[in-house]
Amino acid sequence: MDKEESKNKRKRYLPWIEQEYWEAFNAVRKKHNLGWNDVFKRFSLYQNGIEYIFSAPGEMSKQLRLDLNTIMGLMSKWLTNIKDNWYLIDKNSDISEIHDAYKGKKALVIGAGPSLKERKHLQVLRGLNHRADVEDMVIFSTLHSLKECLEEGIVPQFTGVVDASELMVNFIDSPLVDEHADEMTLVCCASTHPEVFKKWKGKKIFFFRSGIPQNILPNTDTFLSILLPKLTEIETGGNSSSSMYSIASFLGCNPIGMIGTDFGYLKGFPYDQTMYYHAYAQSIGVGGKDGYKDVQDMISKCYEDFHHPDFKTDAYFDFVYSVFRNSLFEMVKSNKKQNPEHRLINATEGGTIYTEDGSIECMTLQEFLDGFRYT
Repeated sequence: MDKEESKNKRKRYLPWIEQEYWEAFNAVRKKHNLGWNDVFKRFSLYQNGIEYIFSAPGEMSKQLRLDLNTIMGLMSKWLTNIKDNWYLIDKNSDISEIHDAYKGKKALVIGAGPSLKERKHLQVLRGLNHRADVEDMVIFSTLHSLKECLEEGIVPQFTGVVDASELMVNFIDSPLVDEHADEMTLVCCASTHPEVFKKWKGKKIFFFRSGIPQNILPNTDTFLSILLPKLTEIETGGNSSSSMYSIASFLGCNPIGMIGTDFGYLKGFPYDQTMYYHAYAQSIGVGGKDGYKDVQDMISKCYEDFHHPDFKTDAYFDFVYSVFRNSLFEMVKSNKKQNPEHRLINATEGGTIYTEDGSIECMTLQEFLDGFRYT
């Protein structure tokens, strides 16, 4: 071995690195069974990707981290669904065709949170002849709550979903949905699973696309705008309730009420039955800042208790719902900036939606209905 070769093969030592960062990186390296030479070989091979990582913000908010993980995990499914929906997207209309069509109309968004049953809100609405009184209120139901609405005799004008999973078909797999499908308009993200459209019996479908911020995945939004040139970008907040609020606002509705939108769990509901518990539990015993010592440590860091100042109710929310809450708050602020008269009224009578600045008003469903009750 000559002197030059010997020099190139000398041992190199990494400088001191904070323990949490070291553990997080090393856990990934070990998971893929890579030696250090292999790690740096990968860095060399994928320089373009590494360049993006190095130029990305040094700090990442909870929302940005969740958005990035969601997009990286679901991008393949989204693009596959868009490809399979292409003929439908081309055949049907973009949401912009009914922009401001309901300007000044009162609206009610119905989510599927636990308060919907706890407060018996659909029973409160039962028997109200909304079709004869459409001039007074427009109902937007998430696909998740559609069957329950129809069972109570409530036929929403609009229903929709942003989830790309084929499981969404379960929410419309009902003779009752088939019976009323032509009375409703389905509003969906372009990445909705194609099985939903195969099952849907209604004739009215409007599409939109959900934007992907540049700071999460550069150029992706530009790519989607080229791929789907006729589709309007709508902020979804990452969930169906917020997306229905966004659609209602886009159509010009004001004020907009919300029920069944808790973004949290009822006090006493078992942690291990919450939606993301098992995803969090995978990090128990894992190093780095996202790792947890044990179950109690995980619960204390992933879940937060909440007392609603207006409704005097207790609930709790987790990391994901925290992001949903903050996204909705930002959407409302943006809408109020564009239109100071814009009103979102939380009539859920529970849950975790509350803003100290009063940008989201809180009242009971009965109070919201008073003054624009159906005849």
